[in-house]
Amino acid sequence: MFTGYLAHAQPINPASTIDLVMPGGSYRNVANTGAGISQCSFCAQSVVHAYTWDGDSPSIAVYEPGNGTFLQALPAGATDPDIVIGNDGNNGVVVYELNGDVEYSTFTYSPGAIGLNAPIVLVNNAGHPNIDSPSNCAEDLTAVVVYERYTINDIEYSIGTLMGSFGGSSSINPVGLTQTNLIQDRVRPDVQVYSSKEIIFTAQGYDLAALSDCIDVFINSGSFVGFISGNLLLPGVISHPRIDGVVPNPGLSYAYSVVYKDHNSIRHGLQNQNVSSIQPLGSQSGRPAVAFSGDYHDAIWPSDAVSAPNYDGLGRGFTGGVMNTFFKEVNDGSTTGLFDKDAFSIAGSCENAYAMCWAGDDQIHYKQANAFGNPNYKTEPTKWNRFELFNFTGQCVATGSAYDYSTNVGLLPQGLYIEVYYDSNGNEVNRAKVYRY
Repeated sequence: MFTGYLAHAQPINPASTIDLVMPGGSYRNVANTGAGISQCSFCAQSVVHAYTWDGDSPSIAVYEPGNGTFLQALPAGATDPDIVIGNDGNNGVVVYELNGDVEYSTFTYSPGAIGLNAPIVLVNNAGHPNIDSPSNCAEDLTAVVVYERYTINDIEYSIGTLMGSFGGSSSINPVGLTQTNLIQDRVRPDVQVYSSKEIIFTAQGYDLAALSDCIDVFINSGSFVGFISGNLLLPGVISHPRIDGVVPNPGLSYAYSVVYKDHNSIRHGLQNQNVSSIQPLGSQSGRPAVAFSGDYHDAIWPSDAVSAPNYDGLGRGFTGGVMNTFFKEVNDGSTTGLFDKDAFSIAGSCENAYAMCWAGDDQIHYKQANAFGNPNYKTEPTKWNRFELFNFTGQCVATGSAYDYSTNVGLLPQGLYIEVYYDSNGNEVNRAKVYRY
């Protein structure tokens, strides 16, 4: 018996997990949020989240499931923030725009305590920053910040680590992988980082040959390809594309996923695939976000499909490159239709967990939810204590516990592998493709 909702005969499955409300509120006038997640061997449930938001009280928060949520304020006036956390949950970076410049702060986490370091101006006359670091499966501390550089009407990036030490601005190849033309006046970028040598960017820009704005992807090196088609924007659209990825494989359609809003259409694009609409028919939508968890990825966004005219959180999942036939409500049923939800963010980890947050009713709401092909957003144990690593011929090349993971994997040659994770009962809890550098 169906217990969810229907949007033009398309099922929307309700969330199974309870939403959490950020302590210390209210939080008014929030326009942007950010989310990060990391494995964490010293944490109560082996996972830790990081969140950030702007508005009247810009802040960061670290949520350790089973232990609590801990906050630190950002400078007054900070806008458009983004955040990452990694290095076994020990280190993170928050980046934001303030007074026309891009600033960042590094932070540390130990159980119950955030150490937020003094802000550093990364680049002057810049804005709309986003930050990414590799999946915590990779044991890579690289962090990359991408931003609009107002003085040149284009996008640039800086490379550092989760401990800071960001270098100067670097240019980004202006040739779009899809349009194969120079894309001018690129704005509102995002970045997917596989490693310090494998980085892919997305942004809105203008193609003089097509006489149209478009969403495209850009690389300085590597062998990725773009979309097949469907990425030209309707006139007058101001879009905020978001990108995430799994492994830097030019032959894998879901090596990366890009989502954005074009007028009222939530668009989704994979490598060497057509960009297409993924929202329920006839619904109204807001800006989307996207994240991978192993071979699964989910796009989430505000939508009136559940309880119009109010906007609730809606998600659609993908297994590999195949889209689910159903939708999933992000927020739990206790707030469905009561107030508008907006500014959604999502981050994924290799342990089959998502961190999600959004703004609504002058509060920040957040939760952990799992992928793994589930028909709704629910929480299951994510702790694993044994792994096996296979090459693409099916040979098991490494095995061990969570404690000797880095040592065993570090001995392997460069290449693409399949990791399988098991809990204490021997049950498989996730599997993912990983690239060893």
